[in-house]
Amino acid sequence: MKKTIKTVCSILFVICFLVSVTACGKDDTSAYLGKEVLLLPSQLDALVQLDASSVDVAVIDSVMANFYVNSATYADKLTLVDGLVFTEETYAIAGRKGDRALMSKINEALIGIAGSDYQTVGKTYNLTSELLVTSSTANPLASAADGSWNAVVSDGKLIIGYTVYAPIAYTEDGVFMGFDTDLAKAAVGYLNERYNTSIQIEFQLIEWDSKETLLSEGTIDLIWNGLTYTDERAEAMCLSVPYMRNNQVAVIRKADVSLYPDKASMKTAIIGVEGGSAGEDVAKGQ
Repeated sequence: MKKTIKTVCSILFVICFLVSVTACGKDDTSAYLGKEVLLLPSQLDALVQLDASSVDVAVIDSVMANFYVNSATYADKLTLVDGLVFTEETYAIAGRKGDRALMSKINEALIGIAGSDYQTVGKTYNLTSELLVTSSTANPLASAADGSWNAVVSDGKLIIGYTVYAPIAYTEDGVFMGFDTDLAKAAVGYLNERYNTSIQIEFQLIEWDSKETLLSEGTIDLIWNGLTYTDERAEAMCLSVPYMRNNQVAVIRKADVSLYPDKASMKTAIIGVEGGSAGEDVAKGQ
């Protein structure tokens, strides 16, 4: 009997140990904004799933939210939670950690077109109030001298990773367009004219959750697609000067305005976010 009890106790100990180890490896769901967080390939998918009632709240960028809730597709269906802003942030362009010379040229281009094409692109997409770069913005990488810029010049190609994210990058009537898309073209056009180069941009559709891996392995040269500037990313990658401001906001169905009027009311909701985005951090309380 003692042996049996000892054996049972040993088994229970192992089970408890395994459960505790497993629990340690999981997110603390008690910190979640809602009862569940659904990770999706893109922010647009979060809105699609919201419209389909697969999620209750989409946490996405205000730049995108304002564009879509006023579009013909969603104007009668979706709305922002009035007055609710989770975080205020800025966007930056990301390159590989050691590619400082390349990013220096990107900064130079943004500063060089600050009073011209930058403003024009902003007006095209109604984003003039979000613009941050001016002609007096300092380039913190001005003295960078590694070979990354020369490598791009030699290849004659700059590969930019993006996700479908209107008004940042999207296709309308068969035309690939967007704020970041047009800004990248203007910046590279400036560099080609200034340095007598002939660099062509190749836009590559990516999974946002894989962006860091694709960048580090050289599949893409830049992430230019509404990337939130964070200290953590600044440590892991080479970031441009912040070029746009943005907030994390909540989008809900218009029919649910009374259900989710504020953050506290969302505790029982299913939250849809893009995997690897700032929205995921908000939804998971990170």
